[in-house]
Amino acid sequence: MKTIHALLSSVAILVLFSCGKGNLDPTPEPGPQPPAEVKVTGVSLNKTELTLMAGLTQTLVATVEPNKATDKTVTWESSNGDVASVKDGVVTALKEGTATITARAQDKSATCAVTVTEATITFTLSSSDAAILKAAGGNSTATLTSFDSWTATSSESWLTISPASGSAGVREITLTTASNADGGNRVAKITITAGSMSRTFEIKQRADIFTRTLAYAGKVTQGVKLSYDMTQFTRIYLIMPQPVSNFYQDISNSTIISGATGAYSPDGMNRYIWRDLNNSDVPESGGFVISNTYDANVYQVSTDFSKIDDIPDYDPDSEECKNYLGKEPNGLIDPTHSKIVSTANSLWTKANGDLIEYAHKCHDWTYDHMTYGKMNTGLHTIEELMTDMTGDCGNYASVFISLLRAKNIPARHIVMVDGKEDDSFHVRAEFYIPGYGWIPSDPTWGKNYFGWYNGSLIVMTTGINTYARGPQGSDIMIEILQNFNFWYWYSAPGRGINFIPTCLGLQ
Repeated sequence: MKTIHALLSSVAILVLFSCGKGNLDPTPEPGPQPPAEVKVTGVSLNKTELTLMAGLTQTLVATVEPNKATDKTVTWESSNGDVASVKDGVVTALKEGTATITARAQDKSATCAVTVTEATITFTLSSSDAAILKAAGGNSTATLTSFDSWTATSSESWLTISPASGSAGVREITLTTASNADGGNRVAKITITAGSMSRTFEIKQRADIFTRTLAYAGKVTQGVKLSYDMTQFTRIYLIMPQPVSNFYQDISNSTIISGATGAYSPDGMNRYIWRDLNNSDVPESGGFVISNTYDANVYQVSTDFSKIDDIPDYDPDSEECKNYLGKEPNGLIDPTHSKIVSTANSLWTKANGDLIEYAHKCHDWTYDHMTYGKMNTGLHTIEELMTDMTGDCGNYASVFISLLRAKNIPARHIVMVDGKEDDSFHVRAEFYIPGYGWIPSDPTWGKNYFGWYNGSLIVMTTGINTYARGPQGSDIMIEILQNFNFWYWYSAPGRGINFIPTCLGLQ
């Protein structure tokens, strides 16, 4: 019995030990912990200063840092609620004065100084170049700011306003003017009414200094013919300018033939057609490889300089100043050349700083000092031209243009072909007068061609260094796109290939 009892006691001890094991560690497993708080480190506003007309509103935007801040709530307050109130970032201007708007997130803040001006109506033309609207007519933009809903009316039928009404705030509107045929400057009054307030603004349109007279008209066939004595071509790639309507001509019913493709240059100014041919596409010898037809009315243009009174300042943001000032990358126009600069300074002094007189003296100087030569050799650099003073029409134009650009007068080449006979090309120039437009000048043909164009040729491209689609599919720069540019490869070099530009049809 003693033995059995001892055995039972051992078992009991084992059981008790097993049961008591869980009671030795009563702490439960830990659950998920709440994230640590991320404090705001800074607040900033999209504006630190703000000027508002009484009655208008503007929204301030607050940015809280860091982006993962636990509480990004922003509260707003105004230091002078009688002058400017704020709610959820929307600032309302109430009366003249100043106030400070504060945006606060936790213990960080940012401020915006607000100035409230008188409730009124303001009206400004968006471009200083449009301060005197162009005689030729067209569209000019203006910015209208009003403290209340407004309506706008014009005193003259030749000037229209769009839109003619709007809500309070800042709004861009468009003024559209008809061509000025009155023979002199003319003025329209724009009246803007908001609530009980009205403001009247005067808009001047310049006199039309140009007279256009139809010189030639006809259906033109323009293209490049190919003659050859060979059996196999690898590839022919051609680019040819396609004329568009402009001040000197009206082009209509333009049709591309010979399987070419039309495109505009990246600046949207010039248009061209291109064609890529393999051997099976090449026409029989004597046929067109690229061509198009169009109806053309070409105008003689004369300029009446006596109608020019005061000239507005050039607008540096205008397309004319951005595109037609400064040096060309390949040196074909260089207003910084030492001889150009010294000549320009001398002529400017002689012209007493008068812009038109200066341009006229540059025209005459170019005609008097250049010797005609280097025919059909393309454009040359100003360095070369000012060394030997010899060049053809395009080079005469380059010298004249460089002289004008030396005094920050926009100027450019006008590249042309004769629409009445084959293989007749010409390049002249024109310069820009704000408020009036582009004025023709041709120092190659003589002193009488300042401000006058006889209308004998078709404008192919405006300016030089035109970009067009190249044979590899990417744009390439072509120094002068006048008749055609081409790349060609063929299997028997030197066997009588001949490209013949043609432009016929004007009467």
